[in-house]
Amino acid sequence: MSVNEVKLTKAVPFTIRGTGPPSSRTFAIGNEDHTIGNALRHILLQNSKVEFAGYSVPHPAEPVVHLRVQTHEPTTALQALQESCETLFNQCEIVLSKIEEKLPEIKDDREQLEAKLQELQEDGGEFGDEDDAMEED
Repeated sequence: MSVNEVKLTKAVPFTIRGTGPPSSRTFAIGNEDHTIGNALRHILLQNSKVEFAGYSVPHPAEPVVHLRVQTHEPTTALQALQESCETLFNQCEIVLSKIEEKLPEIKDDREQLEAKLQELQEDGGEFGDEDDAMEED
């Protein structure tokens, strides 16, 4: 295998690790990386029921995130994770709707810029007053 080739690994299933009280668990989330780990950790830490939240990616070539969650009882770690996933999903929906709302405006701006660029190219790329001012100096 050459340096630039990527060896695909077997999918890692979602697993729950830990014994003892249900308020303390480690979740292994397969086929994910720092993006989901950091986002969930951030949202978990905003929850007053969560005592600790942290994540790790054991190795860059291993597509798995370990998310450690400890909560104040009676909330379980799984309940806190579920709430955080729902919050993250809702936040993504808000961002997506705002992007879709602005997309027509962005397309119009792009079309106007492309038309202006085409006009400038047809004029030979001259910018008028700016070039004249430079020649006078």
